[in-house]
Amino acid sequence: MRKDIIIIGAGGQAKNIVLLIEQIGGWNILGLIDDDLKKKGQKVKGYEVLGPTKEFFENQDDIHIVFSIGDGKIIEEKVQWLKSLSKNFKFPNLIHPSASLNENEVKLGEGNIVNTNVVFTTEIEIGSFNYFNRCCSISHDVFIGDYCFIHAGVHLSGESKVGNRVWFGVNSTIVQVLTVGDDAMIGAGAVILKNVEPKAVMVGNPAKLLRFKE
Repeated sequence: MRKDIIIIGAGGQAKNIVLLIEQIGGWNILGLIDDDLKKKGQKVKGYEVLGPTKEFFENQDDIHIVFSIGDGKIIEEKVQWLKSLSKNFKFPNLIHPSASLNENEVKLGEGNIVNTNVVFTTEIEIGSFNYFNRCCSISHDVFIGDYCFIHAGVHLSGESKVGNRVWFGVNSTIVQVLTVGDDAMIGAGAVILKNVEPKAVMVGNPAKLLRFKE
């Protein structure tokens, strides 16, 4: 029996989420939710944008929810609001069949999204509401917090530790036994060779501090 699911966010990333859900199978996409009222009634890959978050969810109690939003802080705020509305909302882990993920080797929270050809090795701990784009690799003994966005081609080396709401650009790399603090941003192609402070924006190879986020 197919389970009902709703997508929050109707931007470009929503197309990838719809495709992922269709490829996984077993889900009935009810539509998309977006707080941009101009998008109401539009369609994303054939699925209708039903309206804003508050309008839709105040009439719901038991439904599966997935986010197509590229900002971890916004997702965190929406999760807190949704959980205050109902304890019956469910946030499934959506994992593409091509991903290499052994549930005995990888501890997962809730609401994680894993796209095509992502590779997880062993003794990995991952929090909740993280997004793994195509062809990432996560090595042994890695810890990842919550609400992180990991773009295509990112590599996290063994024993690295990643905080909450960290954003990794395409093809960025962290060498082994390093820590990345909360709310840090790693630029596309950056190679991290030392610990990253919270809210630091790191760019280049080797990566250097560009600035701190406000």
